[in-house]
Amino acid sequence: MNKMDQEEVVQQFAVALVQDHETRALRAEDGLKELTADQDLLIKKFSKQNERLEEAIQGSKIYEMVAQTKIYRNKLIALQKTMEELSERAVKIKKRALRLQQQKQQEALTREQAIDHELERERQLIARPAKRS
Repeated sequence: MNKMDQEEVVQQFAVALVQDHETRALRAEDGLKELTADQDLLIKKFSKQNERLEEAIQGSKIYEMVAQTKIYRNKLIALQKTMEELSERAVKIKKRALRLQQQKQQEALTREQAIDHELERERQLIARPAKRS
């Protein structure tokens, strides 16, 4: 093989190698273009979904409702606490009223017994006629 033939063979190999890589590069480029187009389509769809979601949130005022719910929940907890305190106070007052009632009844019984005792003493002090036998 002479030098001319070698250069021609090298040239043919170079052309074949470039053509092979060129077709691979073109296929890769087509694949990347297709992926980019699909990605753009997905980005547009997500953007539309985000817009719809924002409109729904603003339209229904969910945040305000959640905040209002929290406020009313706190009011309910405070009201329950107040009711429990009032209930405890009512129980204490009822116990005290019962104790006072029992004390008054005991005092009334003691007075009644004292009066009865005094009447009995007076009855015994009254002179009685002697029995005739």
